[in-house]
Amino acid sequence: MRIEIRLRPVGDDPILPFNYNYEVYRQIVEKIALISPQLAQEVEASHIDHFTFSRILVRKRELIPERGIRILSETVSLYISSGSPDIVGTIVEGFMASPSMRIGETGFVAENVKPLKEPEIKDGTLFSTLSPIVVRTVKISDNRMKIWDLYPNEPTFFEKLRKVMLLRYSEFHGRTPEDSAFKIEVVKFKPVRILVADTYYRGSLMIFRYWGSKEIARFGYDLGFGEKTKYGFGMVKVIDEDSKDI
Repeated sequence: MRIEIRLRPVGDDPILPFNYNYEVYRQIVEKIALISPQLAQEVEASHIDHFTFSRILVRKRELIPERGIRILSETVSLYISSGSPDIVGTIVEGFMASPSMRIGETGFVAENVKPLKEPEIKDGTLFSTLSPIVVRTVKISDNRMKIWDLYPNEPTFFEKLRKVMLLRYSEFHGRTPEDSAFKIEVVKFKPVRILVADTYYRGSLMIFRYWGSKEIARFGYDLGFGEKTKYGFGMVKVIDEDSKDI
């Protein structure tokens, strides 16, 4: 289940910082806590990612080095998705009860919150990321274990992604999918680096074609592909190829 939140910046010369994922994550949890403190505590305490969200989409903008993105459009959009209708419903109620957000030095007011129609996902569906996909592994260097972020041009990326998606699906649903086989073909990708709290994550914005398990495809659509999705990674949209939406 997915919603779009239309946010209107407040004040003169609104600037969106480049690294805002953790601030958005914290405020989504706060919206949940307004309605259900117990659910918010469960979401935070769990090692399972219960939702994901997009980059903040700014239709008209100007990049300001060392500061962030100057917002030139009247509103911006934030998409939030989850496999749990209860969580999505609570987030909606939270924004209705308290429509304000603050990201960096800029305040926002939620003007509109609306559910989005569920797309058809079939074999060969073309996906585009709304936030970068993070896939990580562990490497040994100088007798020390080091976390290593993988890109799609590395051979281990796809095998690690497959393992991550099967593990996350099993943890969330309490069972393995009936069909666990899937593959993706990357059409193009762009590496990015994002700071979350005090940790940098390297991920990939990409367009990819998907074949295989419909259960994994729907799970990836609802809860993101890859890792750390609760921090705003791995959200995808379905590209309508008939409308040339690439």
